[in-house]
Amino acid sequence: MATPPPVLDDLRREIDAIDDAMHDLIMRRASVVETIGTVKRQASADGIAIRPAREAMIVRRLLDKHAGAFPAIVLVRMWRELLAGTTRMQGPFSVAVHAPEKSVGYWDLARDHYGSCTRMTLHQSAQRVVREVAQGHATIGVLAMPNDGQSDPWWPFLVASEAGAPRIVACLPFLANDAGRFEDLKALAIARAELQPTGDDVSLVAVEADLELSRARLRDILERAGLKTADMAVTEDANAPDQRLHLIRIEGFVESGDPRLAELQSLAGKAVRRVIGLGGYAAPIDSSV
Repeated sequence: MATPPPVLDDLRREIDAIDDAMHDLIMRRASVVETIGTVKRQASADGIAIRPAREAMIVRRLLDKHAGAFPAIVLVRMWRELLAGTTRMQGPFSVAVHAPEKSVGYWDLARDHYGSCTRMTLHQSAQRVVREVAQGHATIGVLAMPNDGQSDPWWPFLVASEAGAPRIVACLPFLANDAGRFEDLKALAIARAELQPTGDDVSLVAVEADLELSRARLRDILERAGLKTADMAVTEDANAPDQRLHLIRIEGFVESGDPRLAELQSLAGKAVRRVIGLGGYAAPIDSSV
């Protein structure tokens, strides 16, 4: 005899049971997060709860096992909300967003990544966003992705910052939303957070160099030092007309004490005055996932 098909009431009761189990697991996870927060506060007084590398690895791991018709972008949004909520449990958490052209789109990027209930503020000045994070008034700063040829780039503010100042920690969006308001927008997030490798990373360094050092020559020196560049941008300072400041995107995780940076300095000689690590981020996931 054929098994009769399940009736809708039975399926809905099964969904209710699954919902209850999911909620129980979320509460269990929150309890563990509370314990982690207590341990962190006992070990450190910095009050910075975010761990961008850990968050990226969690999302990647979940997407690796994802299957079926449920949209991957929705799964990521759910976990980003969960991660934002549990971060707020561990201490103060807020986001300052720069408001250039298409500022509504940057606000959306920040909301999607850092949670719809997270306190956020909008600022006309990029320097103000950097200062908000540096002074601890905001945990995260979200700023437009740097491009070559910008007349007033924000990233040199990080170069001038003191030790312990904000560094780049994330790239938004982590997984592109094809239904987003502005599909072409990308942003970087800054924070006073610990940088850790995720296994697939992009690092950013600033190179202060003489005018005579061409971009092609600098790229060659970077490659000889074992640093594979993904992109470059450059700006000039009216207060230092004899030099340029280059923003270099490098494939892989590069710490401030990386011997390849010392090799870069050695190969360039006096043509490179300083090499400053600006942070990095977990490489975003391809939107085709």
